[in-house]
Amino acid sequence: MLFGKSGKGKMVIIIALAAVAVLAGVGVVVLKNSGKKHGKPEKLPTVEMALGEFIVNLADKNEVRYVKANIVLEVEGELPAASGEGKGEGGDPRIRDAVIQIMSSKHFSELADPKGKEKLKKEIIIAVNERFAENAERSDKGKETPVKAVEVFFSEFAMQ
Repeated sequence: MLFGKSGKGKMVIIIALAAVAVLAGVGVVVLKNSGKKHGKPEKLPTVEMALGEFIVNLADKNEVRYVKANIVLEVEGELPAASGEGKGEGGDPRIRDAVIQIMSSKHFSELADPKGKEKLKKEIIIAVNERFAENAERSDKGKETPVKAVEVFFSEFAMQ
């Protein structure tokens, strides 16, 4: 009685379970492939952008203190052609101004500590990215890949 009442019912259940298993397998494959595209953003190529040398008075009130630093940014995305053209060796004056504002707000004791230098780097990245965003808004080329500072390097750093 393979095809009796109970046989037809079993066959329908087996076919239904096989269809569910196939659909589940297809779903897993689709989700895996979509996770590769959407799970992690693609890492954009980086380029180094030299900001040049900075000599800045520190915020210490009791003594005249200054810092001299040569700063290089690691930037993700494509730099606008004007980032170095016609704006001096260090690029956009708005970016240089942001760095100067941050550095001049620091005290000697803050920057003497390695943690203070790391904090300074993070603050520079935030300020520079704000300037990049402002520049992108002013630009006619808003559809380009956004530029983003990801790292700051001090190729020279001295305080007195």
